Amino acid sequence: MLYNLEFIKIGPEFELAGVGFAGNIFITLNAILHLGNDDTLRVDMTKEECACTEKTKLFNTDNCWKYYFNQANLPINQPYNTLNSLLSAKIQYGDSFTNPKIYSDLKHRFFSNFSLKDNVKQSVDSFYNQNIKGKHTLGVQVRLTDMKYYHKVSDVDVYLRRVDSLLEEDSSIEQIFLATDDSRVIAIFQEHFSVPIVYYTDMFRADDINPHNEPYDRFKSYRNNHRYNMGLECLQEILTLAKCDCMLRAHISSISILACIFSDNLKNIYTL
Repeated sequence: MLYNLEFIKIGPEFELAGVGFAGNIFITLNAILHLGNDDTLRVDMTKEECACTEKTKLFNTDNCWKYYFNQANLPINQPYNTLNSLLSAKIQYGDSFTNPKIYSDLKHRFFSNFSLKDNVKQSVDSFYNQNIKGKHTLGVQVRLTDMKYYHKVSDVDVYLRRVDSLLEEDSSIEQIFLATDDSRVIAIFQEHFSVPIVYYTDMFRADDINPHNEPYDRFKSYRNNHRYNMGLECLQEILTLAKCDCMLRAHISSISILACIFSDNLKNIYTL
């Protein structure tokens, strides 16, 4: 049976349907767990504005999910079932997400329903081949900005100390792939560690002028197709973390969770 997952607002006080783009992928994974193995899921982000929705049609679609993923079309004059993004949780943020093997079936089911657009896959593969392939790499996600401001997640010093301990434990680590929402973290890592720090250089991140302390600050930019590019950058960091040899996950972040679920090479996932 075909199911259509419609994204709606959590409540009237929210500006956007669902949550952030990584969180929306997590919601989609949760929806898959509500279905049978032979069912098909498609994502519908057209009912209300979502995190990556552009103001005008992009790539000939109003459904921002289809900016990044291929999926089945709704049949004409044939029945299908409708779900919404407020489905009860089958997987919880409180889970450890340190063993990718647990989620191998969920990963398979996700990519049985959806495939990456060619440009997304090519951008990740190109970065991986040029910067990570053949080098024992520790992936690190540092999530700060509004999470640090409101939820008091670990600050950057905690990450530095934990990475120091991991480098001492594993002398084979040649470099660090850094995924972060705060550009200031990059300079701190580069100054602190002697191993190379690899990262996407052209991403939109917080800085001194715009620290992104409020949840919706990151959605404001004069950049062309800013919402689309935020989603693309989110996917690039998720899928690149998933290709590292090991990962230090952020205190609380859907990006780290998805990297675990979508793991390609991860052998060890560490917590703070």
